[in-house]
Order: sequence, then C-alpha cells, then structure tokens
Amino acid sequence: MKNNTQTKFVLTRQHQRFAQFSDACRANRYIGICTGRSGVGKTSSAEAYSRWSVIEPLLEPQLRPKLPPAEIHSCHTVVYTPDIACTVKRVESGVSRLRNRFDTIVQESFLWYRAAEWHRTQPRKFVELMIVDEAQRLNTKCLESIRDFSKSQNIGVVLLARPGFEFRVRDLEHIGNHVAFNHVYNTPRTDELKSIWHARSQCSDLLIEDEAVEMIEKVTSSNIQKVVNIQAEINRVCKINSVSLITPELVQEASKTLLYDPR
Repeated sequence: MKNNTQTKFVLTRQHQRFAQFSDACRANRYIGICTGRSGVGKTSSAEAYSRWSVIEPLLEPQLRPKLPPAEIHSCHTVVYTPDIACTVKRVESGVSRLRNRFDTIVQESFLWYRAAEWHRTQPRKFVELMIVDEAQRLNTKCLESIRDFSKSQNIGVVLLARPGFEFRVRDLEHIGNHVAFNHVYNTPRTDELKSIWHARSQCSDLLIEDEAVEMIEKVTSSNIQKVVNIQAEINRVCKINSVSLITPELVQEASKTLLYDPR
C-alpha cells in the first residue's frame, strides 16, 4: 500500500493480526512464516509495524537529519529484502550490515548531540525482529543462513512470501523444525477497501458510490496494488471528463483499460 506520495496507512483487521503475529515472533525469538497473495498489503504492514519510513532514511549517514526522530528509541524491527538472484554470501553480508547500521543509529540517537561520545560507548544490540520480504527468493542455503543468523543473534524472524512457500519450508525438515508460526495474510474487507481508497485519494472532490466500491472489489479481487492502479486511471478519466462521481460503469471502463476483467 505504498506509492510515490505520502499516504495515510489504514489499520485493517489483517494488519492488526499481522502485528500480533510479529509481536509473538519478536517476544519469543521465533521464526514465523506469513503468506498472502501479491498485493494484499504484506509489505506495507511490515513497513508500518517496523516504522520503516522512519528508520530506512537514517541507514545512510548523509541523509540523517539534525534532530533525532522521536520514534527511534522504541524501534526494534528491521526489514530485509533479498535480491532476486541472491546468494548465501550476499544474504549474510546484507543482514549483518543491516543489523549493524540499525544498532548504530539507535545507539547514536541517545547521544545525538554528543557525537564525540559515539565511539566511546560500548556497542549495544537493539534489533529484536527481522522481517524478510519476498522470502520465496531465498534458496535452501540462504534460508539456512537466515536460520543461523536468527539463532546466533537471538532475534525473531518473519518470512513474508507468496502462498505455497510454507509447504516448501515444511518439506525442508532442518528449517521447518525451527518455524513456530504460520500466518495467512488475507485480503481486506469491503469497508477497509473503501477506507484505503479514501486514504490514497489525491482528489478530495471525487465521490464514490457504494456500488462502485463493490465493483472495484470484484474486478481487483481486493488486490490493493490493483486498487492503486485502477484509482490512478479513474482519477485520470475523471479529470479529463470533469466527472465528480465514480460509478460502477466508470470502474468497468477503467478496468478494461488496465486489462482487468470487468465481468
């Protein structure tokens, strides 16, 4: 549920369940699997849970602000996304570098105005949970590397992946034995989809009929990324034609342009 503009994150029922699942993995240092269809909001939930919009910019020293973000003291989770053609070496270096940078910025936040003391302070560890997005990219050796990292660093791990990943891990007994939770991230409900639509809307003058929301739910199968795409197309059509009301017929026409099935 992310685009180029700053939008309000909608706390759906699925996100609340994801947060409870992640809390359990973090508290008990478990490895958990979260699966769901592409576009249902897994990555956005991970980023909201970890406050990644606050943390990620700070990972690059040249981008750090002069004032420490107030939320950083309570941050405890990192988000790692492996490359499409990842190797064990790249995974090991990637997660280690991510952890080290996170621990550094959290520790420095306590001494933000006393930079001279940063290197005199005993290093501390702050990461309690690592969320691995697109985990289906990891081969068996890379999964073993993640498992070993979790054990050696005493942190919990959440593996975000597409449906079917859980069966693949289950068949790898030496990895599956370390998985304590399996969580399914489902699509948002109709009322939540409408809230997401309004939160992402760039045109406050546009009104949308309830039947149009139901049509959007149907043609997108409640896939949030598809909702974002169809919203952009509808906004374009409304602007060109000076339309202020979104109807089911308008949704049907927009879905045809995006090759979605309007039936």
